[in-house]
Amino acid sequence: MSAHLTSLDDAAWTSPWRRRAVGDKALLSVGLVVTALVTPPVPGGMLAAVVAVAVLLGPARVPGRVLAEAMAGPCLFIVLGAISVAVVVTVPGAAGAGTPTSALWWSWGPLSMTGQSLVRGAELAVHGVAGTLAVMVLATTTPMVDLVAVGRRLRIPDACLDIAALMYRLVFVLLDTTATVRAAQQARLGDARSRRVVGSRWSRSWVGSRVEAAGEVTGTVLVRSWVRASRLADGLAGRGYEVTLVTLPATQVRSWRFELATVAGVAAIWVTVWGVHAVGTGLM
Repeated sequence: MSAHLTSLDDAAWTSPWRRRAVGDKALLSVGLVVTALVTPPVPGGMLAAVVAVAVLLGPARVPGRVLAEAMAGPCLFIVLGAISVAVVVTVPGAAGAGTPTSALWWSWGPLSMTGQSLVRGAELAVHGVAGTLAVMVLATTTPMVDLVAVGRRLRIPDACLDIAALMYRLVFVLLDTTATVRAAQQARLGDARSRRVVGSRWSRSWVGSRVEAAGEVTGTVLVRSWVRASRLADGLAGRGYEVTLVTLPATQVRSWRFELATVAGVAAIWVTVWGVHAVGTGLM
């Protein structure tokens, strides 16, 4: 389980783009993000998503399993947001509540779905997925230490960067601790169904045992996290930490060809969007 938790970070450290300048990768990622969010979902958002996937699975060599795991969580929230847009809640007696029956695709009580709301939900989903894939271009190829180094060159306060770096590290420590405690609990059958005495009767409560097991894990993880944080603070104080956390920057190469290819690719998407829009306008 802990191997899956750090797969995204491992992909960034082992990426063949590790030595590529952060600015080059940021240019590609930001360009695709802006394209995915500003242009129409068809064809702009879809083209941005296709380009992002092609870059990730191609030159960046991100394993498909890692990309799928990284996209699972964001896609869940995107789908929930799209459903909340596609489904319309109608309050009887409210202004505009009378939607023609012919325009309804689906209805159940106060909930309904029209063709227009379904299109808006689908557009939101395309924008969200394409934008997330564009962010993954940077997240799966750039370790946190490289982003911190760029932040120092941009004169971001050292205290902010140190806190961000430590929190990022402690997140993985927290996840690994949670996985370890959970595995130990399962090995000791701590999550098995328990039998309890209620009055003079025996009762089995699956939900109660699950809540109790989750509470025990949470309590143990919080205590261990506090201890880890205290040890980290003591270690920094023992090493004379006063100004900043010094890291060894990796040697990175800036490529003008990569930047020109990025600009050309993003521009090609915009030209395609403009061409489709012009053709559609001419047909109308």
